[in-house]
Amino acid sequence: MMDFGGEDDFLQRVTNIKAQQKFRLKPTQTILLSFMLMIGLGTLLLMLPVSTTNGMGLPAMDALFVSTSASCVTGLTVVDVKNDLSFFGKCVLLMLIQVGGLGIMTLATMAAHAMGYRFQLKHSIILQESLNQSGRSGLFGLIQRMIIYTLVVEGFFAVLLTLHFYPEFGFEAIGYGIFHAVSAFCNAGFDLFGHYDSLCQRPDDIFLMAGIGLPIILGGIGFTVMYDVLHAGSWRKFSLHTKIVLVSNLILILAGTLLIWGIETSNSHTIGTMPLGQQLAHSAFMSVSCRTAGFNTFDLAQATQITQLVMIILMFIGASPLSTGGGIKSTTFFVIIRSVLAVFRGESELTVFGRAISKELRDQAFAIFTIGTIWVVSTGIILSVIDGEVHDLEEVIFETVSAFGTVGMGIGITLSWNEWGKALLALTMLLGRVGIMTFMLSFIQQKQSIIKHPEENVMIG
Repeated sequence: MMDFGGEDDFLQRVTNIKAQQKFRLKPTQTILLSFMLMIGLGTLLLMLPVSTTNGMGLPAMDALFVSTSASCVTGLTVVDVKNDLSFFGKCVLLMLIQVGGLGIMTLATMAAHAMGYRFQLKHSIILQESLNQSGRSGLFGLIQRMIIYTLVVEGFFAVLLTLHFYPEFGFEAIGYGIFHAVSAFCNAGFDLFGHYDSLCQRPDDIFLMAGIGLPIILGGIGFTVMYDVLHAGSWRKFSLHTKIVLVSNLILILAGTLLIWGIETSNSHTIGTMPLGQQLAHSAFMSVSCRTAGFNTFDLAQATQITQLVMIILMFIGASPLSTGGGIKSTTFFVIIRSVLAVFRGESELTVFGRAISKELRDQAFAIFTIGTIWVVSTGIILSVIDGEVHDLEEVIFETVSAFGTVGMGIGITLSWNEWGKALLALTMLLGRVGIMTFMLSFIQQKQSIIKHPEENVMIG
C-alpha cells in the first residue's frame, strides 16, 4: 500500500492546494496589482524630504495623486513640478512616467528574459493580457521592439529638444530635453516650465510644438502600428488593425483641428489675435494633445464651452491600443461608428477594408463605451457633490474625462479638490490606464454557460 504520510499530512496537502487555488490571482488582477504597487512606491518616494525643494516631502494624498498621475501617464498635478519638486523628485517623476508608459509588466518581463528566466504558461498569459494580445506567439519579440522604438524615438527628440533649449537654459537643456521627450512620447503631459502653464507662455514656439506633438502621435498610435508601418512597406500589406488606427487617428486629428480652429479663431483670449498659420499650428497641436497627452498652448479656461465639449469628446476617445495613451481607444470608437452604420444599412456582416469584424469584438466595443460613459457620468456627479457645486458641471466633467482618458489637461480646478476628490480622480486615472476591460475583469468572474435559452423579441428604440 502507498503511504500518504498519515491523515493529517493528507489533509494539509489538500488544504494547501485549495488555498493556492482560492488565492491565485487572475492575469487581470496581476496587471492591476502591478500598477498599484508602482503607485505605492512612487507615493513613498515623493513623501521623502529629499523629493521637494522645501525639504518636507509631499503630503500623503498629494504624493498619491501625483504618483498615480505619473504612473498612469496622465499629467494632472497638484504640485508645481518645476518649483516644488527637487532634482530627486523630478527623477522619481520621470521614472514613473517611463515605467508607466511602457508598462511595468513589460519591463519586468524583459529584465527577467535577459537574465535567462524561462516563463511558464501562466506568466505568458499574464503578459498576453497586459499587452492586449490575442495570442502568445511573438510576445518577447514585441516587447523588444517596444523598448527599442521607445529608446530611439525618445532619444531622437531628446537631442532635438536639447539643442532647441540650449540657448535658453544652457547645460540644463539636457534635462529639459530628456524630460519633455519622455513625457511627450509617453503621452504624460508633465512639463518643467512651472506655474501650471504648460506651453501657454511659448505661443510663438512652433518648433517646440512640433518637437512635442510628433512624439505624442507616435506614442499614441501604438507599437504594433509603428512596426507594421516600418516593415510592411505598403498599405495593401498593413494589418486591419493598422489601417483602422491610421484612418481613425487621421480623421480625429483633422476633425479636431478644424473644429478648434473654426470655433476659437474669433476668441481673442486664445488664438483669435494670432496670424492664420499660427492659429492652425495651435489648433493642430491641441487636437493631437487633447486626445491623451495633456500639453496645452492656450488657457483652457478661456476657451469657449463648445471647444471644451469638443475636447471632452476627443479625450474620451483617447489613443490607440498598445500605446502609451488612455481613453476608450480610437479603434473602439471606429468599430462602434461602423457598427451603427451597418445597422442602419441593414448589413448582415460588419466589414472594414475587406475584412469582417466579429460579433464578440463589436460587443466588447459597445461594453467599453457603455462602462466608460457610466463611469465618467457617475464620477462627475460624485465629484460635484464632493465639490459642493462650487464649479460648473462642465468643468467637473472636463476634469473627470481628462483623468479617465489619462490626458491631464486641467481647466484650473485641479488644485481645489479635497482628499476625497483627489482619491476618486486617482482611481479614475488608474482605470483609464489599465483599461476598462482589465479593470472590470479584475473584480468580475466570467462564466461560460452551455445552456441555450429560448429567444423572445423585446421592443426597443
